[in-house]
Amino acid sequence: MENQKSLKALVAVVATLGEVVAAVTGSHRDVRRRVSPKFLHAALRRFTQSLHETLDHGDVTSMGHSGVPSLVQALAAFEPTPEAWDDVRAVAKAWWELVAALEERWKLLAWEAAELCVVYEQMDPARARDPQDEATHRGTAWDNLVASTVRWSMVALDREEEEEVASVGAMRDAQEAAATSEEEAATNEAMDEAVVATSRARVATRRGHWAEAALKPLKRLVEACDKALAFTRIMEFYLSEIKFILKWGEPASRSVHADLVATVAEFEWLWEASARLFRDHLLGILELINNLLLSPYAGPGVPGGPGGPGSRAVAERCQEAIEDIPRLLWGQ
Repeated sequence: MENQKSLKALVAVVATLGEVVAAVTGSHRDVRRRVSPKFLHAALRRFTQSLHETLDHGDVTSMGHSGVPSLVQALAAFEPTPEAWDDVRAVAKAWWELVAALEERWKLLAWEAAELCVVYEQMDPARARDPQDEATHRGTAWDNLVASTVRWSMVALDREEEEEVASVGAMRDAQEAAATSEEEAATNEAMDEAVVATSRARVATRRGHWAEAALKPLKRLVEACDKALAFTRIMEFYLSEIKFILKWGEPASRSVHADLVATVAEFEWLWEASARLFRDHLLGILELINNLLLSPYAGPGVPGGPGGPGSRAVAERCQEAIEDIPRLLWGQ
């Protein structure tokens, strides 16, 4: 049961990412097309790639090519000697380091999602932190991170705003060039200033809209990444059992050897199941999510957006992945 829950937690991360992407793609009512900042799509594509690399940890056989051989194979050639026992310990240690590194990757993913939450909160005027509160908390490690994260992200967002405002200014310049009198030129200048001001206000409003739409699923994404650590912790539990047997067990004992073989089999079976889950299901879903971010606005029949066909496909395929977990664990 715990093995199933740990694999479901991996699927939940992908499903929640799909919800975030649905919030920032497609046409939303009362908001014109092509208004979700490009920076947000780029940031989510980077997160999707990081998630892809974390989930794609390879199967036990491929680990052998990375200097982390199979524990099952190490035990198959086992002889009840101190030297052979040491060899098995070395393999177990290599796996422990691998699982520890995977756990750190999941923690980093949660941190990246939290950083995105910070950016979206700053984009939403209703959620912006009070200046006095900023002064109270300034200097803490978290606020320093917040400041740096918001600074580099807002540079990208401001650049997009300037591009839109510049396009408006270019249109007004063309109209001014066609002016036939000083009075018309003065009128156009006043209109230009009004249009630019209106454009800036419109961009700020859009930022707030997309921030509000994406913030809730983003916070769920942080939680989902934290819960995905259940997978690495179960793997660590098995490795702890293996370590205990290797430390206190008698190599020549048949019962000790049988316990070790059984625990190792459970460990590698779960690792293999997660590798098949990625290969058979999650890889394709992540590719679909990435395509939605690359083409967030597809005109009629928008693929993304809340309730869009692309977003529905992500949810449906995640449900199929969950339903397939028992088969993956049973090795059918």
